[in-house]
Amino acid sequence: MMGYLRGFAILVGFLLLGSLLHRLGVPIPGGVLGLLLFYLAMSAGLVKLQWVEKTANLLLRHMVLLFVPITVGLMDMGPLLSRQALAITASLLVSVTAVLLTTGLLGRWLLPTEPVLPGLAEPAPALGDLKPGSAEAGQ
Repeated sequence: MMGYLRGFAILVGFLLLGSLLHRLGVPIPGGVLGLLLFYLAMSAGLVKLQWVEKTANLLLRHMVLLFVPITVGLMDMGPLLSRQALAITASLLVSVTAVLLTTGLLGRWLLPTEPVLPGLAEPAPALGDLKPGSAEAGQ
């Protein structure tokens, strides 16, 4: 029982710390900031996995119950959502398209056209790429 309480206290402490830092002017949402701080603390070894593992597993097992208030709230907002369905759908389509295009173009720009694995020779040139008189053409 104490393991659950300690883990819950650690998780809530990082959530509250993130919220406090957000209120002090850090432009990142408190929950996200708390999660980042928690990750850094675990990476640095300040928080041990054993301290929070039981509580995290408990919360993950019952995650569906944690989404019930959101679902009920959306059901309560049904008339408003149905009046705004066209605007919501349009904004979703535009934002998904923008994310897909940005990711694809950025990937094309950043990634090499031909992956080269360490230890492998460069691929041989195609026959059409060989110039008469070059060392490769004589082979």
